[in-house]
Order: sequence, then structure tokens, then C-alpha cells
Amino acid sequence: MKKRVVIGVVVVALMLIGAGTAYYLGYFNQEEIKPIQSASHFEETDTSDDESTEIAIEPPPAKPLPDHYFVASAFEEVHTQPHSDSTSDGVAYYGEELKVLERAGDWIRIAPIYQLEEGSEEISQWVSTQHLVTQAVPLNGEGWFNVLTQYIEDSDDFMLFHEVFLEASTVLVKQKQCRLSDFEEMKGWVKSINHPDSVYFTYCGGIETEDKVYLNAVTGKLF
Repeated sequence: MKKRVVIGVVVVALMLIGAGTAYYLGYFNQEEIKPIQSASHFEETDTSDDESTEIAIEPPPAKPLPDHYFVASAFEEVHTQPHSDSTSDGVAYYGEELKVLERAGDWIRIAPIYQLEEGSEEISQWVSTQHLVTQAVPLNGEGWFNVLTQYIEDSDDFMLFHEVFLEASTVLVKQKQCRLSDFEEMKGWVKSINHPDSVYFTYCGGIETEDKVYLNAVTGKLF
């Protein structure tokens, strides 16, 4: 009887030892065995389009050239052809507006084309745009009076009545009754011998009686 008990105890002990060994081996086998992940899991799919898309960019429209200019200096020389070596054909004066009829490089044509005689070279009036401006220049202030003085400083009694002469001349130019060329030709204002001492005259647009303009230098009145 005692022998059977001992055998039973030994069997139970062996069973416990076997169970522990199985648990031990099973635990470490789970640590060593790791799932193998598919290589495709790490691959990133590139959905971007490698081919660059060309976008046509149209250049901005060209800025239109001015159809008129203004003279910003005392005068600009006018030529018969669009180059400075051609014959001079007068001048354009400060403040005058020049309408563009044709372009040739930096030159503009401001008058019709004509011939001096049949079969001769075609000519016109051309001005370089190098010193012209696109905005109207003011016919007032120090700059304007400095220019105007160049054309009327030979007036009779200029030192005595220069302010009146400047103001009256400005009015006539603004009203387009006179050009600076008129004052240049007349050398300003001339003292009248048919009127009181304070009256002066000049011609605008011609030398006929109807082109004569009088100025009372005391009152500043034009008539």
C-alpha cells in the first residue's frame, strides 16, 4: 500500500514537471516566432504624374503707343524727314499738342505728306519724340513764365509792365488765339501810337488788321 502511494506521488510530480516544461517552451517559442509582413506593406504607391504639364502662358498685350504728345521744352525743331539730318521746317512750341499721323522709329509725322513739285521727294513735318511728353504741360507757374519770357522780353517797356504782358500773353495762348511763334515774330508787345500811352499791341495768326490784338497795360484789358 505504501509503495502505491509513493508511485502515485512520483507520477503527479512528473506530470507537474512536464506541464511546467511545456509552458516554458511554449512561451519562448511565441517570442521567437514573429509574423512576417509582406514587403508590399512598406511600398508606397506613387500616384503623382511624373510628366510635367506644360501650361501655355500668353504674354501680356502690348501697351498701345500714344496718339498724341506735348512739347515740354521751349521748342522742338520740325524736320521734313524722320531724321535730324533732314531739312528743318520750323519748330513746335512749348505746350503745343502734336497728333501722331505716322511713326518711324522715335519720330512722328504731324502733317500731311506733300511734294514741292511733281516728281520731287515726298516730304512732311516730323518731330522726334525724345523730349516730348504724353501729358499736357501747365501754362502757368514759374516754368511757363520762364519760357514765355523768352518770347516777349523784347516788348516795349517790358521792365515796367512785364507782369501784365505775361498774364495777357498767357490768356491769348490758352484761348489758342496766339501761338508763341506770334510773339516771337513780333518780339512781344509794341507800344501803340494811335492810343493812349498805356496801350500796346501784337499780332496773332497773321499780320492783317483783324489779327491785331490790343492790351491796356494799366487795366490789363485785351481788346
